[in-house]
Amino acid sequence: MMKIVTLVMLCFGLGAWACKTPTAVGPEVPADYEAQLAAWRQDRLASLTEPAGWLSMVGLFWLKEGDNPCGSGAYQGVTLPPTAPAYVGKYTLREGVVTCEISTGNEVRADSDDACAMSWGSLRWYLLERGGRYGVRVQDTLLPSRIRLRAIENFPTDVSYRVVAQWEKSNTTDSVLMRNVLDMEYPVPVAGKLRFTLANRQHELVALDGGPEELFLIFSDQTTGDSTYGGGRYLYCPRPDAKGQTIIDFNRAYNPPCAFTQFATCLLPRAENGLPVPVLAGEKTYGDH
Repeated sequence: MMKIVTLVMLCFGLGAWACKTPTAVGPEVPADYEAQLAAWRQDRLASLTEPAGWLSMVGLFWLKEGDNPCGSGAYQGVTLPPTAPAYVGKYTLREGVVTCEISTGNEVRADSDDACAMSWGSLRWYLLERGGRYGVRVQDTLLPSRIRLRAIENFPTDVSYRVVAQWEKSNTTDSVLMRNVLDMEYPVPVAGKLRFTLANRQHELVALDGGPEELFLIFSDQTTGDSTYGGGRYLYCPRPDAKGQTIIDFNRAYNPPCAFTQFATCLLPRAENGLPVPVLAGEKTYGDH
């Protein structure tokens, strides 16, 4: 009896926290959280199906050294759909520098801000660079499949997958080698690391620059390749506050563009961004790209 009383008094003296197992406390959930999440998902679908969205992509062509003719004719380096003129211009690659030339008399228009971005009718094509390689991506804003997107299935909303993360800022020169779905590897600047508790375990994710207000995460977990996309999932979170904290909401984890089109160049998650737990939140797998 004396031992029990002594233990009770010890707990009272040290404070109640000393006699129970510490648990991670999740962030406060907004009263309109479900509405916010629904609106975010609606915006997500709208961005996929908009005229310039990922579902309008119809081609991706990597430039070779020298002249790369562009048009619907045979033997073109950049092949447009058959509705386009046989020849609309060319892209010339010389020692890492690309110049563009538009053929006259066929109503091809150059983008006012980028001469290498051109359009004809509902077709648009533009230059991109990945790890020192240059390519031209082609899209058709009137592609019928653009408006036939199947519903994207999500896991049931679970606020336990909405966690507080502590920010560790990276040095301005830090970068990591990342590989994309085309097996290209190139350095990507690192913004820092986020540490958090999920499923009663400590985790860490390398964060990339997501713009002035956000961080960008590319991760995999124990659902990857099964109930979620095999190339991992993407997620944005707010940049940290004055205390160095932010909220990671895995209910907003989404499929990369490669789940919807073969003409994307999605980055893949690095090994250290593989979470050793199932993340049963966010978007489930879609398609077979």
